[in-house]
Amino acid sequence: MPLGTAKQLGRGRQPIRIWESREQFFTELGLFLLGAAGTYSVSVIGMLPGNEILLLPALPVALLIHSRRAFRREYLWFYILVFGWLFGTIFGDLYLGSPIGTSIKGAARVVFFALDFMLLAVVINNSTRRMIIFLSSIFVEMLYNVHLFRGDFLTQWKFGGSSIVTITAFLLSCYFYSRRRYWVYGSIVFGVAALNLIFAFRSQTATVVVSAAMILPVFAKGGKYGGKHSPGETFFKIAVVLALAGGAAFGANKAIRIAVENGLFDESVSQKFEMQSAGKLGVLVGGRPETLVALQAIRDSPIIGHGSFPVDTKYLDLKQDLQYEYGYTETDTPEDVEEPVIPTHSHLTMAWVESGILGGVFWIYVLGLTFRGIMKVSFTRPPLAPIYSYLLLNFVWNVLYSPFGSVNRMWAAYFILLSYKIVKSPTPQAFSARQPKARLPFGKTMVRLSGNPI
Repeated sequence: MPLGTAKQLGRGRQPIRIWESREQFFTELGLFLLGAAGTYSVSVIGMLPGNEILLLPALPVALLIHSRRAFRREYLWFYILVFGWLFGTIFGDLYLGSPIGTSIKGAARVVFFALDFMLLAVVINNSTRRMIIFLSSIFVEMLYNVHLFRGDFLTQWKFGGSSIVTITAFLLSCYFYSRRRYWVYGSIVFGVAALNLIFAFRSQTATVVVSAAMILPVFAKGGKYGGKHSPGETFFKIAVVLALAGGAAFGANKAIRIAVENGLFDESVSQKFEMQSAGKLGVLVGGRPETLVALQAIRDSPIIGHGSFPVDTKYLDLKQDLQYEYGYTETDTPEDVEEPVIPTHSHLTMAWVESGILGGVFWIYVLGLTFRGIMKVSFTRPPLAPIYSYLLLNFVWNVLYSPFGSVNRMWAAYFILLSYKIVKSPTPQAFSARQPKARLPFGKTMVRLSGNPI
């Protein structure tokens, strides 16, 4: 039964129906609550976020009703490669004799990730509307983080406030971008970038600027991902987009350096940046020193890996030695930690270090899929291009430089689904938040705003 009624066209003003049925309303409410539930976690061997607790009863029902949605043809390689990652995890733990507790945690992490993907594939069902609904649920977690870190504004901004402001701003900017009011869109982007710069969130400053640069209207819509053009033209467009991204990243780093030199940040933030940028390998390695250690761990055991949550003090010592050698610290004495797990701080290197080459191959595939999604958004510039470009570029950063686990599992599944949706969408119109116009009698039309019913 519809949630509201609509008069026939021509007999008075027709009310907007937000939901077509109670079933759709409760499905989308459940989707929002699923994302919001990740705010809380319980300890079951490892930390299990609330959204995966809800997943346990919800997934069997969802698969019973709409299993085909979870197993679309385009998802085949995802399932093949995630199964390979799981196999590599189990085989590596058995071969290396990893403790049973960490072995269970390692395998469960991959299994829950795959189940998260299935549930979101069923409930979202490639609906742009539901993609946005689930995205909005992140505000609950971010508000909780703001409350959790009260008294330390810069930390509040980094782990909560920035995401709320940036995502909201990019969603609003889509209105102006889609109507080619680029000066308004650009003002919003630079305003958000300036806020992140002022509040010392350097990676987000760069992400905001680069994501905007990649969808600049520098050439006509089309190319391999949006029309029929030669491989040479497609390659040229990719090169242009990457050049714009590189230039934007260079500009963002320059702006950060100027801000430091002019005393925009407090003394502790300025010292941290100067220390990270003083090394021989640049500020990126200085901010993520785990990268060099993880690469060495991969070289030491590229096929089998080191097992789930591998403990090895030599890699902590190596981390400190490398930081000292390349000029990022003034001491070669390593920190004392209770569990010296091999440092990775990355979806990709974590999977490869722990599960071997099969874990690495999975995330390399995901990076390739996400890159294709970014290029398609850059070439076709759909109405939601600003938020899509920002989300996918942010996901690339997460894969390369953020830890994988807990609530990040479901968000990684969400971004992979978003990448599939963008890559497989045949036309720019398929990206729009609006649904196609429904033809009515007498040649009149009405826009459907309600999205796909369950």
